[in-house]
Amino acid sequence: MKVLLLIPRLDYSGPAKQLRLLAAGLERPRCEPLVCVLGGAGPFVETLRAAGVRVEVLGGSRWLDPRPLLRLRQLAEDFAPRVVHVWGTSALTAWRLAAARSALPVVASVSPLRRNNSGFVERWLLRGVQRVAVQDQRDAARLYQDGLPVARIATIAPGVEDCPAGHAHPQATKLDLPAGRLIACLGELEAAHGARDAVWAFDILRFLYDDLRLLLIGDGPERERLLTFARQLRCAEHLHLAGRRPDGPALLQPADVVWALHRQRGGLNAALEAMAHGKPVVATRVSGLMDMVVDGETGFLVPPGDKAALARQTRLLLDDAALRQRLGEAGRQRAREHFSAAELVRRYALLYEEL
Repeated sequence: MKVLLLIPRLDYSGPAKQLRLLAAGLERPRCEPLVCVLGGAGPFVETLRAAGVRVEVLGGSRWLDPRPLLRLRQLAEDFAPRVVHVWGTSALTAWRLAAARSALPVVASVSPLRRNNSGFVERWLLRGVQRVAVQDQRDAARLYQDGLPVARIATIAPGVEDCPAGHAHPQATKLDLPAGRLIACLGELEAAHGARDAVWAFDILRFLYDDLRLLLIGDGPERERLLTFARQLRCAEHLHLAGRRPDGPALLQPADVVWALHRQRGGLNAALEAMAHGKPVVATRVSGLMDMVVDGETGFLVPPGDKAALARQTRLLLDDAALRQRLGEAGRQRAREHFSAAELVRRYALLYEEL
């Protein structure tokens, strides 16, 4: 069975990480994937090609650029897929424009759903697909409330690669961080992702621990503002910005605690990757993360934007190595049992076969 997987970009985003796990994990020759990227090449293109997955970069550079759409149409005709799987509204729009007359069944992965003005367009587009895949029951309930039949909604939890205890990650040593306690965050440096909250709470904690460091793995529009803010707080020398890196999850290995501080929904992949590495997670109490992190069992949940609560719960972990170990191992087990990459692949493969 041939499956065409269409995504706007293969960057460090959650959808790209999930597509990479899926495309690399699909059993061949039972299932043959073709990954089409609407934009430019990203960090996972060569990773997928090394795993034997065909990847075509269409190279679109602006909205409604006809060239990638024409190439997508030709690729679809030549490849002749049985199923098309699109990731996000822009990929679904591109497919509709490129193959308006196609009768191929379409699976659309859209978690999280948009609830702003553009959400109307998204919901209208989703009425024309055969299956809509979301990551939790909240999004499934919203689709049902919007009029989508239950039979066309599939709830498939995100997956993460297993990282056995004691597994070596040589990439993590390249940062050459000073010895001591380490808090890590993985994700884009954006206001909605809680990057400023991280620096603020870290400033509270550093007065209690002389050897404490904060590692931010990612980049984004808040980078310079964060550096300026850290200088104002006189903690810049304890802040380490690793930038976007393909080995980002491996850099969590030396961390004592991992923060996932989205002010709205998000941060699922970062939390999952921390759990897979056996790290306790302190996360915000928002949709998605509440389903991922079990408060008091695999980490702690705090209100979004509450720096005092974040510092307080993190201090409990920094002061108690046994508690860090217990919550970290519970998180690793939860990731294996409920969010394995193998289960993600199995669920999607079954979904393709239903169509």
